[in-house]
Amino acid sequence: MSHFLSFAKGALAMFWLVALVNLAYPLGELHRPILLLSGLLVLVHAAEILLLNGRLKARPAPWLERLQVLLFGVLHLRSLG
Repeated sequence: MSHFLSFAKGALAMFWLVALVNLAYPLGELHRPILLLSGLLVLVHAAEILLLNGRLKARPAPWLERLQVLLFGVLHLRSLG
């Protein structure tokens, strides 16, 4: 399962990279769904942070944990164990 989580986090990191590039240099109307999906993912991951804030506060570096949840969502939460 660890290899799958690593692969999924890498794929999600690539998605965020493409979304940021799309913000800086618009890739055209064809890539508009990427922006919409990235906005939706930010909202969902922010909700995860709000719901699990107590669990994240107990971690040694809570702001780093929150950032990783914002980027990777449930994938990071599964890796916490």
